Amino acid sequence: MAETKFIGIDLGGTTITAGIVEGSAIVKLKTIPTPGGKPAEEIFSTIAGLIEDISTGHSIGGIGIGVPAPSGPETDVLFLMENLPTMEGFPLKSRLKDRFKLPVLLENDANCMALGELCAGALKGYVNCACITLGTGLGCGIIIDGKIYRGEHYCAGEIWNIPYTGTTLEESVSIDGLKAIYREISGNDLEPDALYEKFLDGDREIVQAFERYGKAVGNVMVMVLSFIDPEKIAIGGGLSQSFDAFRDGMAGIVEKNWGKDSVGKIVPAELSSKAAILGVVVLLKDYLNRV
Repeated sequence: MAETKFIGIDLGGTTITAGIVEGSAIVKLKTIPTPGGKPAEEIFSTIAGLIEDISTGHSIGGIGIGVPAPSGPETDVLFLMENLPTMEGFPLKSRLKDRFKLPVLLENDANCMALGELCAGALKGYVNCACITLGTGLGCGIIIDGKIYRGEHYCAGEIWNIPYTGTTLEESVSIDGLKAIYREISGNDLEPDALYEKFLDGDREIVQAFERYGKAVGNVMVMVLSFIDPEKIAIGGGLSQSFDAFRDGMAGIVEKNWGKDSVGKIVPAELSSKAAILGVVVLLKDYLNRV
């Protein structure tokens, strides 16, 4: 008898990735741009269209979605959608259930990534750890005793809005934060991929920008180390692809505050968006076993 397949989705501010998971393996994967800034109905139609596309020819047992906002097993209506503001107040869970007649689970995207990395990536073998996502926004998924820690209102790890040097942590370490640092140094604008390519070429201004950006990331790491004293921290999200570019700046801040051993606790995530897809499907299957 074939094992039931599930759809896992990583809904980000820049891209939406969907995967079909059979057992513990992703058997099909597709990524499309997020129509950020468009009306909620248009974003919903994009998500639904991706689900229809990827599920063609497959029998699906449920849908799990990692969203960039506080979420958990009972969540239906999206709130604090800072990076997709037109989705604020949108009943995503019930709308998808009505559309596809399948069980649907929403979960915070950083929590999904943390669980995916715990199951099969950089956090495997640890029980008290965290996953920080650096991209359009800033996320923090926390694992305590091998389980996601959500807090009383699913807001544990929502560190993005902590005030920091006249702004917020998210504005300092997001993609826009890195671009702003480079703009201040050079007077020019470049996207992160182009910045990293020029870093590899040894561009002096970009090396300086990543050094400053790394110090901001280092301050985030110091906070996480102080809050939960983890065994390991994995850094995921789009900017994790530039880990070697900002590592030295980050390491200097971490070593100054928590010592050299703590620097070694911080590693790049291994599974990219696949982690969130695997993680949300694990949570979906657990939820279905309990209801």
